Amino acid sequence: MMPTGVLPARELPRDELWNLVGTVRHELAARGEILPAAWVDETVDAIGQGVGTAWFAGERSRPSGLAILWVRDGRGYGHLHATQGAASVSAMSELARRLTQELPPEVARLDMGSTGLAQPDERAVGESLRGDLRFTTLLRHSMVRALTAEAPPSEPRWPDGTEVTTVRRVPMEQLTTLDWRTYRGTPDETLLSASPEGNRELLENALAGLFGRYLDEASPAARDPDGRLLGFAIGCEESLRSGVVLDIAVDPEFKRRGIGEALLLRCLRGLLALGYPRAHLWVTHGNRPARALYEKVGFAEDTSATIYRWVRTPGGQ
Repeated sequence: MMPTGVLPARELPRDELWNLVGTVRHELAARGEILPAAWVDETVDAIGQGVGTAWFAGERSRPSGLAILWVRDGRGYGHLHATQGAASVSAMSELARRLTQELPPEVARLDMGSTGLAQPDERAVGESLRGDLRFTTLLRHSMVRALTAEAPPSEPRWPDGTEVTTVRRVPMEQLTTLDWRTYRGTPDETLLSASPEGNRELLENALAGLFGRYLDEASPAARDPDGRLLGFAIGCEESLRSGVVLDIAVDPEFKRRGIGEALLLRCLRGLLALGYPRAHLWVTHGNRPARALYEKVGFAEDTSATIYRWVRTPGGQ
């Protein structure tokens, strides 16, 4: 049965839907999450044509929430957006449940981000969903670091014999394989992609500038004396005043040797040299080694965001 007050978003007037989706993109950009410029029009067109799946809560003239669902690589990805006050907590909970009902039966997991709610309300949505044991929450932190010539990032120290190049000079197959291996068994496993193919697409999009202008000067890659790829970092332009560390990956066999720290410092020094006064990144709360590294080189928590995760039970329910 359809939850009360939840209707297909294609029933909204196009202008109203465009404003809602545009607000989602604006709020994501404000906290440092980058979407392609054409994302709003493409999303609205897909919803209107019935290709994309989206729902709204409330009245057509005054929606209190919007939920959008994408299915890619056998995984579900959703976004919840609140537009008004206290009633939005219940509306977001209903929308989250609605998205789980829209998943194809072969899709076993759905991750949903959110905008429009204060952090206490985000937690309240999580609490309301936990009555269903298939729901859990994942906390992500935004971290920032000032970049100044007076207090520049330290000079990176590399293991003996390390060759330092740039990501652009590394074959995509090597980048994809290492990136995929890096996150196996961590809290970030399959957060953005559920397959090596999907991971490759994300990396290709990053280098193509779809998540902000790719900066080769701030995207180092490291090889050992035998030519094996040890790790890499990708730096992009978040805005004219901020660079973003979009990805940092280190071969699991070579962790705890200072490679991740050296890559990060090289990335930050590149951003500083290019004139960006601030660096930004996101990290999952449970990824303690990464958080410790970021704090060590001067990052501090700025804000947080909750991801709501739903996993289908073995019986398919």
